[in-house]
Amino acid sequence: MDDDAQDRARGTLFGQAIGDALGVGAEFMSREDIARHYPDGLNDYADIVRDAFRSVWLPGEWTDDTDQMLCILDSLLQHGRVQPADIARRIHRWAAEDGRGIGYTTATVLGHPDYLDRPQDVAHGVWQASRGTLAPNGGVMRTAVLGVWHWRSIQQVCIDARSVCRLTHADPRCVASCVAVSLAVARLVAGASVEDAIAAAALAGESDWPGFGRWLDGVLQSTLGDLALDEPQSIGFTLKTAGAGFWALAHARSVGTGLRQVIHQGGDADTNAAVAGALLGARDGLSAIPARWVRGLHQGAALHERADRLLSMIGAGRN
Repeated sequence: MDDDAQDRARGTLFGQAIGDALGVGAEFMSREDIARHYPDGLNDYADIVRDAFRSVWLPGEWTDDTDQMLCILDSLLQHGRVQPADIARRIHRWAAEDGRGIGYTTATVLGHPDYLDRPQDVAHGVWQASRGTLAPNGGVMRTAVLGVWHWRSIQQVCIDARSVCRLTHADPRCVASCVAVSLAVARLVAGASVEDAIAAAALAGESDWPGFGRWLDGVLQSTLGDLALDEPQSIGFTLKTAGAGFWALAHARSVGTGLRQVIHQGGDADTNAAVAGALLGARDGLSAIPARWVRGLHQGAALHERADRLLSMIGAGRN
């Protein structure tokens, strides 16, 4: 992995964390709410309104999206391979010890008494009980690191993304979202063009949910406003979040511009921005992320240390 690829790998992790930490300032707001609270835009952690909801997190602190991504990353760092049972245990422990911001589906699945014994079966049962309608973004929000881990193997990235998504989210749309985002990250880290990365993502997603490629093509031909990210009945839908990420990847001029554009649309803004940030960071690298956002990230030093260890393992061929 050369220096540019390492920069893009770091950009994936920091883009996710920064999008999450900045996006919480607009989480569950409408575009009208955001215009009222942030007349000059939401541009830095210090701008975030300190209401009862947002005061749960410190300025610059990431939320459950990145906490769960770190459950995956820390498992990789300990075991040197994707070990779904260990990842499930780590997410379960995080939910018990912290759990701030946890979504309904994830909480329901983790709360099942048999979860640790058969997590994917439990997740599938929860999805079946919803009559196949439950497709939130709790899987896609944490998946980008899997694209870094096996960045040279399209097949293995897809296998890993499917397995880890299904620990909590069984819907084919969730699985397709995870596979597509993870694979796009892998191709971007490897130096592929945006067009090639999106084409690979569309093809891979199609294998899990027929229609994914057609849906993604529609997203890319839309405006960001057309995605209606703040529409109350669909906030948190996996395809909303994946759509926001791929739209930003295809259209945003820079990491900073893309994150602000997504965040200012409201809805599940931290999760939408976490996915957009991961994809933009994989495209442009850590060096392209505004330095003030990197410096202001709460526990940023710990994330740097994890990134160093991850890249050292990859460089040594331990993945």
